[in-house]
Amino acid sequence: MINQTYRDLWNDPELQARIEEGIRRNRQSGGTIRTLSFDDKPLAGVKIRVRQHNSSFHLGANIFKLGDYPDAEVNRQYADAYCDLFNGATVPFYWRTLEPEPGRPRYHAHSVPIARRPSPDSVVEFCQKRGLRMHGHTLVWPFRKWSTPDWLPENPAEAIPFWEKRFREIGELYGHAIKSWDVLNEAVYPHARPPLGHPMFENYERQAFAWAEQFLPGDCRLDINETTGSWNLHDPQYTRLIERLLGGNARIGGIGMQFHLFSDAELLQVGQGQKFPPAELFAALDHYEKFRLPIHVSEITLTAPGNTAEGLQAQAEVARNFYRLWFSHPAVSGISWWNLPDGGAAPGEEKVYSGLLFADMSPKPAYAELQNLFRHEWRTEVSGVTDAEGNFHFRGFHGTYLVETDNGKNDAGIQSAITLEPGTEACTVIGLL
Repeated sequence: MINQTYRDLWNDPELQARIEEGIRRNRQSGGTIRTLSFDDKPLAGVKIRVRQHNSSFHLGANIFKLGDYPDAEVNRQYADAYCDLFNGATVPFYWRTLEPEPGRPRYHAHSVPIARRPSPDSVVEFCQKRGLRMHGHTLVWPFRKWSTPDWLPENPAEAIPFWEKRFREIGELYGHAIKSWDVLNEAVYPHARPPLGHPMFENYERQAFAWAEQFLPGDCRLDINETTGSWNLHDPQYTRLIERLLGGNARIGGIGMQFHLFSDAELLQVGQGQKFPPAELFAALDHYEKFRLPIHVSEITLTAPGNTAEGLQAQAEVARNFYRLWFSHPAVSGISWWNLPDGGAAPGEEKVYSGLLFADMSPKPAYAELQNLFRHEWRTEVSGVTDAEGNFHFRGFHGTYLVETDNGKNDAGIQSAITLEPGTEACTVIGLL
């Protein structure tokens, strides 16, 4: 299932050197803990322990199955497994299921349940409680099957007031809590146009960003998002759309690039080195980097063919390789898996085993592989003692850290915090007796 051609491609020393150097250069920086006495004299020999609390890099998934199971224990297992792996969540705002009847949106936690579509209020409450950053998905998507409601007028001009009302309501209710949004989704490929797509008014893509700028707070990131075809540099449609919108002064804040391999056959092609080799992935990211906008690898589907031992291992190996490459690239700011458990995909897409969890919420090898990356390989914990100038220097992954000090005196164990960010050397000063 995974052949030597694939492994030769991914184990190439030059490729691995680029990935390792990219992770070091783009995801880490330096920090200094400076210890002083209360009369401002440096304290040497103070024991320091620095432990990373969270990552600044968005590592998420859709959270569509939150509270969706009839059994409370299964819902708890899903929630715990989600939070044990991810620090971010894609929140569903699909119009068809958010407002199935005109003027009766399902914003509230007590709304009538719909499969894979938890209410925004319930998701926001959960994410705030569990410390998950949120990404709203999606505000404009013309696809009839999943997005536009049946009651929306077919006449594009008559539909405009309803689109604007949708932006206004969502902005007022959730703009303060959700700071990242897919404003425009899948506007390039055929299902965005009739008959699969709802008829849209002229230049609707630009108007979507105009409404987002008007109704969402200025600190919200406004993304454009496109299908897996965005990785195909032989088809310039997505590039041209981004260029046109930026030329029209649309405030695009990020570029979404989906990565759905919906069939076992596609995963097998990857595993044989025939599809998405690393050079092509880097070439696509390098191409979009020219826009100087952060890239979100926004929706990932990788199957575990048959859930056999070989299929599970193939999913884990491919996932690890892809994630490391994406994480290493300077333009990428976030990566989001799509459906966490088997059986959690949309109807028609659930025929393959593409979850990181089995249907009983137990972890697959791919879950363990990603958890090792997110929580161990890409986390920093260091300890040592301050030098003669009272300084302890360290290098770590970007994010927030808890600092513990011990100078063997009454104030031993004082805690502080430090945040490592790209492009700067962080420093914090701790006063001790």
